[in-house]
Amino acid sequence: MEGFEQLPGFMWLFEGPDLRVAAANPAVRAAVGDRAGLLGKPFRQAVPELAGQHIFELLDRALRGIRSHGYEQRVLTDREGDGQLTEAFYTFDIAPWRHPDGSVRGVIVQAVDATPVVAARQAAEAAAATAERRYRQAVGLILELQRSLLPDMLPVLPRVQVAAHYLVADSEVAAGGDWFDAVPLPDGRLALTVGDVVGHGAAAAAAMGQLRTVALHTLRAGGSLSEVLSVLDAFAAHTAATRAATTCLAVLDPATGALEVASYGHPPPLLLGTNGESRFLPLAPTGPLGTNSLPASIHTCRLTGGEVLLLYTDGLIERPRQSVSESYRALATVATAARQELLGERTTVPQRLPDRICTLVTERLALFEGGYQDDTTLLAAHVLAEPVAALHLTLPADVAALRLLRQHLRGWLDGIGADDKAASDLLHAAGEAATNTIEHAYPPGGEASFTVHAALDGQGAVYVSCVDQGRWRPPSHDPGNRGRGLTMIRGLIDDVELRQSRDGTTVRMRHRMGHPATVSTANVAQATGPHKHSTPTDCFSTAVADTLAGRMLKVAGPVDLTTGPQLRTAILQASRGGSLPLAIDLTAVTHLGSTGVHTLHHAGQTISDLTVTAPESSPAYGVLHLTGLHHLLREDAPFKRLSGNRRTTLRNLIIYPGPRCLTDPRKGRR
Repeated sequence: MEGFEQLPGFMWLFEGPDLRVAAANPAVRAAVGDRAGLLGKPFRQAVPELAGQHIFELLDRALRGIRSHGYEQRVLTDREGDGQLTEAFYTFDIAPWRHPDGSVRGVIVQAVDATPVVAARQAAEAAAATAERRYRQAVGLILELQRSLLPDMLPVLPRVQVAAHYLVADSEVAAGGDWFDAVPLPDGRLALTVGDVVGHGAAAAAAMGQLRTVALHTLRAGGSLSEVLSVLDAFAAHTAATRAATTCLAVLDPATGALEVASYGHPPPLLLGTNGESRFLPLAPTGPLGTNSLPASIHTCRLTGGEVLLLYTDGLIERPRQSVSESYRALATVATAARQELLGERTTVPQRLPDRICTLVTERLALFEGGYQDDTTLLAAHVLAEPVAALHLTLPADVAALRLLRQHLRGWLDGIGADDKAASDLLHAAGEAATNTIEHAYPPGGEASFTVHAALDGQGAVYVSCVDQGRWRPPSHDPGNRGRGLTMIRGLIDDVELRQSRDGTTVRMRHRMGHPATVSTANVAQATGPHKHSTPTDCFSTAVADTLAGRMLKVAGPVDLTTGPQLRTAILQASRGGSLPLAIDLTAVTHLGSTGVHTLHHAGQTISDLTVTAPESSPAYGVLHLTGLHHLLREDAPFKRLSGNRRTTLRNLIIYPGPRCLTDPRKGRR
């Protein structure tokens, strides 16, 4: 027994058909927390939070003599006993414990804590700014084709949240014909569809793209559900590549919960209730598309607030030596557990419910024997109990209000699930509208305020209005500073409208939002999980460093009305009044307003040798393209360079096409 206590790693011994805990070494006891009466208690009672995570099912398989393995598998336990689940990752072996006569006595579980390894990998991936580019190169041209034919963004809507995971099975270049889509219809309803084309490779991906395009066009043209399916069926019959494809199509009215759903040869959707119940929708069976099958019948029902509808392809549930009923039962068990689990902030699982379900379901079902043998698609739609509330702010017409505006608006955009790029563009535009109000609407020194209102419409667009009650003063006579804010707004977002009257000025902006869909290879579904969303810092700072190439000024945080004068002072000090060459690094700048652009413009007129760097993915890069300097750009691979008369433009403004080391850019890419 002393030797057992000193064994490295984790060791469990379970005895009998009810899997009573016969032994657990100190590492195990530390992992599950201080639980009274652990020894001798059935495992399901000792650690009940593992239900739905497919741990109990693997133990049952071991009782039947089947050995199982898991590699860096996420396991959620209530270690503190407070109902909040914490995560750890384990590589484990679950084997039968046999009597001398060969009969099964119980189960032996050996495990190694892989959490530090997984955490280190996640940190390394998060720190590598070029990881996505390298990944795209690694997966090959066929996966790139697949990505280009699938939606990279899903609509962000006020009454329903949508998420999707697409996993390419086995080979990283074996992309197949699965597809998914979520399309807001003109009448306010939402169309949800998944489908599967026979085969793999470029031909299957192209056939998938054709079917998805036909469905999308017919839906947006106002076709009913039966008409869309009829058009798809007829189209699929024309070519061998599209024939025998399967599809499930649902049309949801988020306002009433009314749902219409039908399929051609496709597995039925799963509906997850709010009380832990789940059911598969009873669709009448029919054959695949283009095979002269009977027309698909339409099932109607009504969803209530909080329910989640799951559409998926058969790659999620098909396993060798497993019956269809067992596959459906496993999906329902795992999805229900993911729907009900209360996750604390100490996990990297997404908090947004449909993303959480997609992440955990694809991870846990990958544990089944053989993993995913085919491409796998999971599309989740969560009907909200209450629509997304609008954001309404009343702020003083003072530069200090800009930071409050960004904080509140960013929090609201994060809450609706908006992607980082669209959210960043809208934050910039709203900041510029507020800046114009603060600078122009009111005389200096007086007490005044302005209001900002943000709302989400049923087509996936955010409307933001900035309203003041003042009279805008005449524009500055400085031609380099005139109209720059409105130019930025028009360049950043989809639509802007300016209304001026004796009662004040309203800037109304519209920008379409999206929520990123996950498209990756199947092995990524195991153990990695998405990274936590990190909000850029909103603290302004500058730092000067002397390099071999000269003096470098690094700028971080927002550059707006408040911090613009600080940037001007830092530039003057670093360049000693313009007498020394200076390089300005804007990589860490989170917001570059028109005040900052004007400061850089002035620096270009006064400093004899000025260079500015900004990665293509940074907020500063896009702004520099929109503010009167874009017409000076000329391609000079591997970098882009702005050049011109030093007295009127930024001289030698170098904008890198991606993150770079701080070396001489004229030497090209490293």
